[in-house]
Amino acid sequence: MNKNLPTIVIFSYIALVIANLIWAAAGPVIKLTIEYLPPFTFLFLRFMLVCVLILPYTIVELLKYKISAKDYWKIFILGIFSQSSIILIVFGLKYTTAVDMTLIGSLAIVLSMAAGHYFFKEKMHAGVKFGLIIALLGAFVVILEPLLTYGKSATDTSAWLRIWGNFLIFLYNIAFLLYIVWSKISFGQSTNIIKKSLHFMHIRPMKSRYPASLLAAVSFYVGMFTMLPFAVLENLNFFGTVSYDLMSLDGKAVAGIVYMALLSSITAYFLFEWALGSVSIGDTAILGYISTIFGIPFAFWILGEVPTFYGLLGAVIIGIGVVTAEISAHT
Repeated sequence: MNKNLPTIVIFSYIALVIANLIWAAAGPVIKLTIEYLPPFTFLFLRFMLVCVLILPYTIVELLKYKISAKDYWKIFILGIFSQSSIILIVFGLKYTTAVDMTLIGSLAIVLSMAAGHYFFKEKMHAGVKFGLIIALLGAFVVILEPLLTYGKSATDTSAWLRIWGNFLIFLYNIAFLLYIVWSKISFGQSTNIIKKSLHFMHIRPMKSRYPASLLAAVSFYVGMFTMLPFAVLENLNFFGTVSYDLMSLDGKAVAGIVYMALLSSITAYFLFEWALGSVSIGDTAILGYISTIFGIPFAFWILGEVPTFYGLLGAVIIGIGVVTAEISAHT
């Protein structure tokens, strides 16, 4: 690590490392937990626990920093991208594996680099663009892996539902990328392309620059309130019959909710949001490798999952793309 880096940047790197380590286990934990709880109910309970725990802090911060009425809906968008979009992971994991989620998630590394280049003029050489194309091809190998693995022996349901799950995971990575970009904009970081894009969408930048911790806190309330109506409908069997006893949940489900609330939500998001104020999108992409590296071992340890041949092939292709992009970015 460069010794000339400001202390705040070094601590930001450490924060990103911790956040990505926590998120590496999130996919397997979610998949295990939704075996005991229906998806909307699980997410609502997770967000409700988070919101109860951070309520005193949120009230103090809201009294200290007066949020402009015109900024609330922009923070709402931030919450949709960062929190509500997690439903894509939950439903995706109903049909696919945590290993596939990890492999597809590695594509976000290169997409983040591309977004940093396009929106914030971060350096991106031709080799980085070539690496992005290779990584995209690898991601589509992983997404279509069920058809490649099972071939003619796969039923329409087993293969296509797995592909649908992979596609939902892919969409979540796009949403998370939009969350990163929107967070940077919220911190007052802007370029001509951002100003033109906001003007095209008739959106004005936020009136004030708010603390990262406050934006993260409010985003959790967005997640809770957007999940509430769906959780109610779910428990009224609107989406199909559900059967569980909240008062006698399996210990694994309780542990899953606690992990996702205390670690994956409060700890990881606060660290990640804070770090975004001091590092580039490219930095978040590079340190995003940690989730990919540790995600597969966590999936094996928690769920006993191992990647298939085509899953590994897709991972190798994505890896080649990412390495190509990284080498090009630093030469």
